[in-house]
Amino acid sequence: MQAITLDVILRTVFGLDEGALLDRLRECLRRLMAFVSGTLGVLLLMPWLQRDLGPFTPGGRFVRLAREVDDLLFAEIARRRAEGVAGRADILSMLIAARDEDGQPMSDQELRDEMVTLLLAGHETTATSLAWAFHRLLGRPDVLGKLRAELRAAVDGGCIEPEHVARLEYLDAVVKETARLSPVISQVSRRLQAPMRIGGCDLPAGVVASPCIYLTHRRPDLWPNPARFDPERFIGARPNPYAFFPFGGGVRRCIGAAFATYEMKVVLAEVLTRVELRAAPGYTVRTVRRTVTLAPSGGMPVVVLCQARTARSSAPAVSAGAVE
Repeated sequence: MQAITLDVILRTVFGLDEGALLDRLRECLRRLMAFVSGTLGVLLLMPWLQRDLGPFTPGGRFVRLAREVDDLLFAEIARRRAEGVAGRADILSMLIAARDEDGQPMSDQELRDEMVTLLLAGHETTATSLAWAFHRLLGRPDVLGKLRAELRAAVDGGCIEPEHVARLEYLDAVVKETARLSPVISQVSRRLQAPMRIGGCDLPAGVVASPCIYLTHRRPDLWPNPARFDPERFIGARPNPYAFFPFGGGVRRCIGAAFATYEMKVVLAEVLTRVELRAAPGYTVRTVRRTVTLAPSGGMPVVVLCQARTARSSAPAVSAGAVE
């Protein structure tokens, strides 16, 4: 799932097709994310460990990995400025062409910062959500059956097209219910600009209020039988934004929410119309913290049983085997 979502965000942000630059960026970002998401990466949350104290220290390894990514990004920004961005629709080109109210363009450093935010925040969180979705679906054959039936009726043996996605109501409900039970971020934070009374407590300006997404999504007064994976909750219903906020809320809501949701729907639909899956035997999912995200402890290992009956006739045969 991380490989899929990384390719999607690289192509969207840079408008790159297969080639040497895409390969180098993919590999550098893969190594950087593997380090940040690993055991040593958690140490980087401590400011005094973020310093470069040598190549074998957490800060030193992070600085060197980040520098590799920076070198590639600044080189691509320079190349794009030199060649011009007319006729391009990728995000980097649009940001290079953008001008502020004084007619000034973004600096190279500002462009780099935007690129890193989009690249790092735009793929691992979606990949983790997809892993949770497969975990939930494979644990509920009845739900999986309903979703497959909807996909079969929508595509009728053909390919998933953009016009299908908007009509797949049960798929949308599955994505929402996955986000309710397994939000990848446990909480959001807002610094109060004025005094406010919350939950019977008077809070002064400047205090950081941090609503807990995970606990709110499991409140029985808001969600009956909250531990049950039940996409039916979202069929024909519009969730209260104060009871359901996997992407945060207000003007600071995640800017990539719609993109990530659409991407999840397409990936789930493509996989489930191509292959039959089951959870790998002997594996028990535990929720673990990967730096700031909540992820399944060992990913979501699955076994591919056979080509799905809903798959297009031109799809290649799939042999049984374990994939993750």
